[in-house]
Amino acid sequence: MSYDLHLDFHTSAGIEEITKFLSARGNYQLSGKQAVYHNAITGVYFTLAFSEEKRGLFRKNTAKADININYCRPSFFGLEAEIEITPLLQRFPCQIHDPQMNGMGDGPYSKEGFLRGWNAGNEFGVDAILSQSSDPILYLPSSQLHNAWRWNYDLPLRQAKCGDKQFVPQILYMLIAGRVYTIAVWGDALPAVLPEVDFVLLARQEGANSVFGFASWDEVAKLLTANGYQNGPDGFNLDYAIAPRPIADFALGFAPVDRSELVKLSPDRVLDQELVQRQLAARQN
Repeated sequence: MSYDLHLDFHTSAGIEEITKFLSARGNYQLSGKQAVYHNAITGVYFTLAFSEEKRGLFRKNTAKADININYCRPSFFGLEAEIEITPLLQRFPCQIHDPQMNGMGDGPYSKEGFLRGWNAGNEFGVDAILSQSSDPILYLPSSQLHNAWRWNYDLPLRQAKCGDKQFVPQILYMLIAGRVYTIAVWGDALPAVLPEVDFVLLARQEGANSVFGFASWDEVAKLLTANGYQNGPDGFNLDYAIAPRPIADFALGFAPVDRSELVKLSPDRVLDQELVQRQLAARQN
């Protein structure tokens, strides 16, 4: 099940010019007449399939495209897709056709209209999965998903700003004792910008092996605050050259966990809790 949006471009721009525009934005893999968007940090992906049609007196080729975004995905899939689709349509005006029940029809395109149709279809997709599959549904609150997505989306820019002086971790999703949690990896007490997460995955080197352990965010925040660091909008800015002794002792002296306990989840598997609970409640009525 997927969200589908058809684009019929007005301009004489061909597929090559359009795909060149997409390629310059980054995160696109081009193959023939298909472009696959995949952000390896946020986990968001969707496809564009191009075709051409001869029109007019001089039978010029006119480009078309079909955008396909899978349903049963976290809501930030729609948010990131919109960031890509809107500038594409601003650069290459087109007639749209949105066949979704709550969609935009034959236009005009708008951010609000796209997200309305995507969210409605995604909710329908989640309902279908709940009725067809007995597999456990993994979820987190929408606010937590969106915060993690925004952090990951901005990570390349934040890391470029920090340069080699500080490490900026990606926010990951892990399954711990049957529940989903947000995780940030912090190794060897390195200078870092630590985002607020459920657990910090501590790491140290023992010979040729990496050893891992967990610390709750409350533990980490208490330690860092006691050593003069504040939890700001971007988390803790650990800008030291050498880690203060209490921080180094904490970050390197943890009890190891078995690697089998580290179950990393793909971001596309973690749905919005509110959406899932709404569909479960509707099925009970």
